[in-house]
Amino acid sequence: MIGAVEASSTEIFEAVVALSRSLAGRTDLRSLLSGVGESLRRVVRFNHIGMSLYDPHENTMQKHILEAPGNPVITSLQLPLGEDPAGWVWLNQQPLVISPVQSETRWPEAVRLGREIGIGTTVLVPLTAGNNRLGAFGFSSVAPLDPSPAELAFLERLASEFAVAVEAFLARQEAVRERDRLRTLFDITNALVSKLSPDELFSAISAQLSNVIRHDFSVLTLRDEAGRLEMVGLHFTGPQLFDKEQGHIDPHGMPSAEALATGKPVVVPDLELAPYSSQEYRRFVELGCKSACSVPLVTSNGTLGTLEIARTTGDVWTNEDVDFLLQVARQIAIAVENALSYRQLREMKERLATEKLYLEDEIRLDHNNGNMVGEGAAFQSVLKGVQIVAPTDATVLILGETGTGKELVARAIHELSGRSKGSFVKVNCAAIPGSLLESELFGHEKGSFTGAVAQKIGRFELADNGTLFLDEIGEMPLELQPKLLRAIQDQEFERLGGNRTIRTNVRFVAATNRDLKAMVDDNRFRADLYYRLHVFPLNVPPLRERREDIPLLTRYFVQKHAQRLDRKVERIPTQSLEALMNYDWPGNIRELQNVIERSVILSNGPELRVAMPEILDGPSPAAPRSSQSSDISDAAERARILQALKEAGGRVGGPTGAAARLGLKRTTLQSRMQKYNIGRLYQ
Repeated sequence: MIGAVEASSTEIFEAVVALSRSLAGRTDLRSLLSGVGESLRRVVRFNHIGMSLYDPHENTMQKHILEAPGNPVITSLQLPLGEDPAGWVWLNQQPLVISPVQSETRWPEAVRLGREIGIGTTVLVPLTAGNNRLGAFGFSSVAPLDPSPAELAFLERLASEFAVAVEAFLARQEAVRERDRLRTLFDITNALVSKLSPDELFSAISAQLSNVIRHDFSVLTLRDEAGRLEMVGLHFTGPQLFDKEQGHIDPHGMPSAEALATGKPVVVPDLELAPYSSQEYRRFVELGCKSACSVPLVTSNGTLGTLEIARTTGDVWTNEDVDFLLQVARQIAIAVENALSYRQLREMKERLATEKLYLEDEIRLDHNNGNMVGEGAAFQSVLKGVQIVAPTDATVLILGETGTGKELVARAIHELSGRSKGSFVKVNCAAIPGSLLESELFGHEKGSFTGAVAQKIGRFELADNGTLFLDEIGEMPLELQPKLLRAIQDQEFERLGGNRTIRTNVRFVAATNRDLKAMVDDNRFRADLYYRLHVFPLNVPPLRERREDIPLLTRYFVQKHAQRLDRKVERIPTQSLEALMNYDWPGNIRELQNVIERSVILSNGPELRVAMPEILDGPSPAAPRSSQSSDISDAAERARILQALKEAGGRVGGPTGAAARLGLKRTTLQSRMQKYNIGRLYQ
């Protein structure tokens, strides 16, 4: 017997009333069990009392066990429905007596646990409130017991009253949990609409999330165009396990890849046993992570990235947890999509503003070079090459002496290409100091170096969907060439001081008056960059090799400058044209244009007066014939600069200075003077 006597209706009623009084005011499962134990102990001798609640999400029985004083045992245990005798009671809604426990063979795991703590008898009855099957209730004893049908009926009556209290507690618990989750969603919404940086925003979200879903750290990732994941947010609810790393992670071999592919959350209950091969994944296991959940950030425009939640414990991820994470992920995805759109609009606005200033500067300073004019065979050969290569996106290397119009050729390639509606952005590699050239090309972030007081967009970004013209590429510092090579090959780069990879769609045109192949042989230019640029070379002939075009060019420049200067120059003397054709023009078309402009200024009547004694006095000494001979070209250019400085009385800038006479910018001329050691003679 279990210590009860044949109970009358009155005695049963009194026991039930005592139970109701005992349960009053108790607010958790442990205290409820203690209350029912006090009532049950009057008529039953037992060692442990407990209940098993059915979890429909996991299809398991969750045990809650109250040990007798001085006899500690397991207080919480979870077993699959089919491996727990309480599951049988819940399914069949019938009492169950197992005595002796050692003889039971249907539930080996439960029997093994009972044997370990010395259980001899287990008595279980259904825990049901109306039609709501909650689980099973019962007790166990070390001694063998054999309860009578009346005693089991009393236990079932007691369990039905206890079930009402348990049902009310579970309802309150669910209401509190739902309230907490709604409050968390509300707090997360408030955080999403606040003006926080991405990392601060995510930290606020994770802190709120930890109130309802226990986790040790969470990570927010975004997928780039190459399919890699960039960590943009990281938050630890406990000790920090690792530092936030820059760069991108390949999701292949990780739960993230599955979440991105399916658009559904992926739960990994045991990281050590999961079949994922990524080294990055194994590193998290080594850091002590036991379980994780990867939730995709899905919007109407696709999957942006993932929300990664990890635990250093093996706590079960319930369906409620995953459903709530999906709700949070939807909110985060909308906020992230809006933030990315805002960032793109802001960058586009900044790029357009910078592009406007750049183009205005280009129009003011560089668009006074005239158009491409000529009819000779050499000129027509260049035009044919331009027409062939322009419709393609091939990289073009324009070769020729200084002043031959290489930039005009580059502009013609751009205008005849499919990118003509995009920007034509020029970078003069010789006019910008090497220390600033990288920032000019790729831009920089605020604070990346001394003087970087604001973010700057580089010429690569300005030229997106357009053409980038790298003038005087032979002057680019050797240490900057590898980064340029990568930008040309991969169409991606990072700003100075930044960690975000920026992708562009740019067509490259380069120009030089140097012999790049000789520079490669002398280790003054990278061979891999040379061959990357030398896809389609175009040789622009010097003016002395297209003398038949000099009359046409002269008339064009006379008309252009006469109109601009409000002069009426109607005739060009034949002897002047012959003199111009006989001169070798070491400065090429640029020199011719400057001579004609000066002549128009000095011409008082309708007839052009050529204002250059060396032309009228006779032909100049033979000029170099090879545009690929760098030593001869350098010597000729140095002599031309010295002559211009002499004529200008040593002045570099100003309307009558050497720079204006040569058709160069003052900074460009100063750079050339330093190159040829002329700066020490003229200050």
